Amino acid sequence: MSGSETPVIVEAAVSLEKAGGIAVLADNASPAIDVEAARSALSERSLYGPTLAGARASLDAGASIIHHHQDIDLSIEQQVAQVVRMNEEILATHPHALIYPAPLLTGTTHAEVHQHYPALAQAGCLTMIAVELGRTVFAVMDETGLPNNSWVNGQTYSEAHDLVMLANKHQTPLALGIYTPSMCYWIREYAERGLLPKGTMVKIWFGGRYKVWTNREPTVRNALAPTVKALDAYLEALEGVDLPWLIATQGDNVLDTPVARYALEKGGHIRVGEEDVSGTTQLRNGELVEAAIALAASVGRPVVSGAAAREYLGVKARNAEVA
Repeated sequence: MSGSETPVIVEAAVSLEKAGGIAVLADNASPAIDVEAARSALSERSLYGPTLAGARASLDAGASIIHHHQDIDLSIEQQVAQVVRMNEEILATHPHALIYPAPLLTGTTHAEVHQHYPALAQAGCLTMIAVELGRTVFAVMDETGLPNNSWVNGQTYSEAHDLVMLANKHQTPLALGIYTPSMCYWIREYAERGLLPKGTMVKIWFGGRYKVWTNREPTVRNALAPTVKALDAYLEALEGVDLPWLIATQGDNVLDTPVARYALEKGGHIRVGEEDVSGTTQLRNGELVEAAIALAASVGRPVVSGAAAREYLGVKARNAEVA
């Protein structure tokens, strides 16, 4: 699709850090309590911390999609409660936002890692579900600078299928993150069967120069470098798939890469945010969104947000969603 007049959707990944950044429980909170009890125990002061402020600043600036992390130092029950409360707080001021939280990384099973989604649905604030397709290996460097250790993220095909079926149950759009062009063929199989709900977007991950969550700590790229040729490979594999797509870079500022303008010229969308940049810019979340909007304007594309973004993506209004 030509990008000449296509509206632009901006996603913002707003969490400054994975743990300890946005909320804590009262000192007397039980380490194993139900979601409602945990939610009521969350500190009001902490809820208005940097992640919530970053989400609201990004939405005020023109973002449509928010990705955030919870505090992984909390128990699983408390993390679920925190995710629900954070979504509620964002939607209280920006009711048309599409929000997807990170997996509960301290879970040990697929069900535990994604148990916040049923809780969000029950609370009426499930607006988007993330699927990171395939197993992606992230390098951990040793003292000599060699990547002799690693950690793995993402879903198997069966786990991804479960999340797609959950999205269909609630008619909730998906954020389909892919780290290799081969995952485009997985997407094609589901798209051809009509199993990807309206508003689903493909997120093309590029690998930055630095380890995510650090201040320019070197690493081995976990995906193709953010180049024009690399994006062309993805677009070739996605040819004929009628889904909007966006680009994102872990461990770099995507706006400083040669692929950012090219992606907008080709009709793509873009993700920015403090979570991804690894110390490569001093811009804050809202400022990164503003910079993305300025880049889109320079290629003649308007940015849509709020209700207009939902309408463009074909996402139902929240009061019509299945709870």
